[in-house]
Amino acid sequence: MLDALVVGGGPAGLAVAHAVLQARPGAQVAVLERSDVRPRGATFGVMPNGLRALEAIRPDLKAALLPHHCEHEVTKSYDASGAPNASINASGRARLREHGELVYVPWHRLQSTLAAALPQGVLHTNHRFLGFTEGANGVVAEFETPQGVQKVEAALLLGANGGQSAVREALLADGPPQFLGMAIWRAVRPVPSDWPEVYATYGGLGKAFITSMLKDGETAWQGFAPWSADELDVIGGGRRAYIHNGASDAELAGLDGTQRSREQVGAERIKRCLEAFEGWPQHVRDLVATTDPLAVTEHGQFCREADNCQTYARGRVALVGDAAHLATPFLGQGSSQAIEDGLELGRAVGQHGFSPDALAAYQEVRLPAASEVQRWSVQLCRQYTSGKMDKSEFDVNIEQGFVKRQHAPLHPALAVPTA
Repeated sequence: MLDALVVGGGPAGLAVAHAVLQARPGAQVAVLERSDVRPRGATFGVMPNGLRALEAIRPDLKAALLPHHCEHEVTKSYDASGAPNASINASGRARLREHGELVYVPWHRLQSTLAAALPQGVLHTNHRFLGFTEGANGVVAEFETPQGVQKVEAALLLGANGGQSAVREALLADGPPQFLGMAIWRAVRPVPSDWPEVYATYGGLGKAFITSMLKDGETAWQGFAPWSADELDVIGGGRRAYIHNGASDAELAGLDGTQRSREQVGAERIKRCLEAFEGWPQHVRDLVATTDPLAVTEHGQFCREADNCQTYARGRVALVGDAAHLATPFLGQGSSQAIEDGLELGRAVGQHGFSPDALAAYQEVRLPAASEVQRWSVQLCRQYTSGKMDKSEFDVNIEQGFVKRQHAPLHPALAVPTA
């Protein structure tokens, strides 16, 4: 029987595992991830508060992440035709850096950095969560694996499997998150030999396309375009996992029941992205068109209202990161809030052991803190889409004190309370 079973091997789940192991050295912890660990996703910022939380869990984790920082001091900006707008300087980021270090890293670099630092045998891939039952002394969870259905027993079940969390649905049964009318395509790929930009944004007609140069000869691109709710099933529906391995069984079967290969599914994603950005600069379209079809992810943009996310824990089950408080990309706090969750969950386990009391203590600390970030993120997204955004993300992050948060170091517990 495990002490803690973490569902989800993204940054949220890995941060939780590190924090629990730091608070309880020698604890039996497993992280079960539905996919594998490979390059995907895009770049994002780990804010000063997130880096301090990571350092509070383990200082060497922050040190291992810093070399992957991608410096983009000047962002080129263009409209949908490719005509340049005024370049955006780094003044906003410089203001954030007044409150601590700030790094921009590929999603998969944060994931791989945290995964590599775990003890051998903690992380297990290709385990898809099916459900759980809870008893007086623990939880039994079921997973689909290449070897068949596997049952795993643990004192605590920690759901860190993203905004489409199956653990959340099993715990709360509150349905899928709210669709925001936007489709997103993402990929990490080799940099074309003639690619001109380090970091560039293209915007107009309610759409956006962002490219960012990574290290090791790679670049990440992201496309955002309006998408009808009536066509949501075409891009995976309301239950699409953001990060997954290849294509789902439903995609392979197709809406019309015609069996397709993973390459065909990827090619269809590229086709939809190109159609969404018809008439945009040719080098942008070429970047998409020449991407490996298997590298492209596609899904809708979703969020949850903070008022509908007032339960982070119940009994022996807790939710972490987007599974607990799915916000929008605005504020850039997603990964930082997940790391803060992990830190405080580890601190609660250190104080209360692997018990429901620990999860209740975690919720008491994190619910008000994460809810406030979530509310502002959703509010800014709505203001942006309505054309009435009167404050920048930088302003809100600073004025609301999100990037100023300080975190005490996580120390190993001296005694182990009973569960």
